[in-house]
Amino acid sequence: MKLKPGSTRRVHANNTRGAAFCGLGAFVGVGKTQRAHVYTAASLPVGPDDHKKIDPERLARELEVDKCAVNSGRFWMMDEVDYAGGDTVDFHGVKMNWAGDMTGAEMIAQFQSAYVPSLIQRNTIWTFHAGKPVYLLREPNGPVWVLQEYTKAVDPSLTPDNLNELGGKLKNLPKGWKFETKVLTKELTLDTGRCGGWAAIIRDDLHCTYQGCGYGADASANYVP
Repeated sequence: MKLKPGSTRRVHANNTRGAAFCGLGAFVGVGKTQRAHVYTAASLPVGPDDHKKIDPERLARELEVDKCAVNSGRFWMMDEVDYAGGDTVDFHGVKMNWAGDMTGAEMIAQFQSAYVPSLIQRNTIWTFHAGKPVYLLREPNGPVWVLQEYTKAVDPSLTPDNLNELGGKLKNLPKGWKFETKVLTKELTLDTGRCGGWAAIIRDDLHCTYQGCGYGADASANYVP
């Protein structure tokens, strides 16, 4: 089966805060030219353990790609998801949509290194509603990172109700960085259409993922919370 990466439609989902999803990277090529096609089950029914159905090595052979990597046990933290999606593909019983691309090196760095920014090309709008909490990492020189997804892969005890305690579990925060819980007084949108379809992302000690606000030339946020 050959993959056909690229957007064909807009995908929108409401009430996504706390919803389980799977993600997958399909790696094509080797070395500096390696690319990772990103697939996500953001708007499709998915169980928290569905990722266990996928055999990455067998799937890579079936797709005729060099490697597959599965994002496991993950849950969205935005209230609405909207993105330019592509073909829906059935990966061993787990259906996912194409949603973006990364270089292979940056996707691997995301898996292996905490607090190291990587770029992903995707046309996405994450919406966080007013009156709801957001979980932030603040750098001392200005950029803010907003939690877009948490995972139980490292700490199975994490839930949306105890994420305000997440900061106390991060033992390797860079010097000067601070974790903060903030209840929004107005809606926050992270729209990569404002900055050429690119997002800066990082992972923390527990492999939870954040999107940048005000990182470098990033202008995806309607304001910096």
